[in-house]
Amino acid sequence: MATITSTSVPVLTGQGNIREDLGNVIFNVTPFQTPFTSGIPQARVTADTHEWLTDTLANSVSNNAVVEAGIPQAAVAGTTRTRKGNFIQIADSSVVVTKKAEFMDRAGVPGREMAYQLMKKGKELQMDVEKQTLQAYGLTSPTVAGTVLATKRQGTSGLPGVSAAVGSWILSNQELNAATNASLNTASDGTTVPVIGSGGTPTNIIDQTKMDNLLDGVWDNSGDINSAKIMASAGTVSSLRNTLTGMADNVDSNLNANSTSGGNIISRVAVYVSQFGPIAVVPNKHMPANTLYVLDFSTWGLAFAGGKKIHTTDLATSTSAEQKLLECYYTLECRSEEANGAYYNIT
Repeated sequence: MATITSTSVPVLTGQGNIREDLGNVIFNVTPFQTPFTSGIPQARVTADTHEWLTDTLANSVSNNAVVEAGIPQAAVAGTTRTRKGNFIQIADSSVVVTKKAEFMDRAGVPGREMAYQLMKKGKELQMDVEKQTLQAYGLTSPTVAGTVLATKRQGTSGLPGVSAAVGSWILSNQELNAATNASLNTASDGTTVPVIGSGGTPTNIIDQTKMDNLLDGVWDNSGDINSAKIMASAGTVSSLRNTLTGMADNVDSNLNANSTSGGNIISRVAVYVSQFGPIAVVPNKHMPANTLYVLDFSTWGLAFAGGKKIHTTDLATSTSAEQKLLECYYTLECRSEEANGAYYNIT
């Protein structure tokens, strides 16, 4: 059969006469979820030192009975309210877009390039806040480069302020797999953290008894586990699924409470069936490694300065470009650490 060679796609392509086929949509391939900071209440901060009060109820008694019109029981001194506080941390990011870049016909950006970059940088900033607030290990150090920021520090002219993270607040309910020099958190004031230690081995898998004890503690200290969620990295969730009896291991056979292995997946959400009922399991890519939290979102708060999450400032430039600074002024509130738990050194 004869081949037409005069005007064909190969000929036109070789001559550079075929336009490129570039879709007019930009697909973001990076997961963007911040389940913790997006799920907890928001508050307003108006001072560098942000404080709140906590209080407790007296234990219930079974002999509270008095004679009608009799002498009232003697007054008992009330409990002392606890004053807790955290410091403001500033997270920032900046973007520069030249005038020439704005003039071009850009694929996937129907409006201004600066608007697209601000949206992208804003998401990245929220992911940074999520990762920092969930930290557990490492004291805040002004001298060691790369040290995880987990304990609070007030900002100075030479040092950035640090908001104490989740691991620095949880005290009442903790479990730890053994490792050399490892230790639990020793206070709930934002100044200490657990120590992961060294010498951990792959045999430090999640332990059923320790998990049960952790949930027992959350129940005993809060009285309500219905609002709790288990949060961990994908790897730790996999360890949870493969080791404990309360976690479904197959989506198809365990969907919508059809499990035969002790756990369920309801509406495509993994659920750990504990001794107190089902608890949603939330994988989070920003969680610290080898760590599992049991979190009651209602007992945390994220406070922002200036009335909004992200502030945008125009920066002066000496070139034909536009530069903007994005800043987030925030601090973490722990309103009831007793309603939360942490399990460390899981491999």
